[in-house]
Amino acid sequence: MKLFKKITGAVVAIALVLTTIFTVSAFKAKVPVVYAYTSNSHLETDIKDIGNWEVAAPESPACDQEGSLVCRYEFDGDMNDFQDFLELPSTTATAINSNAIAVKN
Repeated sequence: MKLFKKITGAVVAIALVLTTIFTVSAFKAKVPVVYAYTSNSHLETDIKDIGNWEVAAPESPACDQEGSLVCRYEFDGDMNDFQDFLELPSTTATAINSNAIAVKN
């Protein structure tokens, strides 16, 4: 009986540790990332194409001060999360252009 209680206690402790690890890792905060739009196309299909985006490097050329086309866009998440966002039916080129942190012509 003592052995059974020890084994049960160990199993419960392991289960508790694993549950804590999975719960903490599932709720990690997303880090804001600045993405650069590398195309000059105003077409919605091109703006929503992940192939036309890259993580903006600090040394990359600056964007224009004026314009209506997205140049830089800040998003909370990695490239896979950003691709999922671009593929949403509710994500539009107009919304991306309107919420850009930098624009170009």
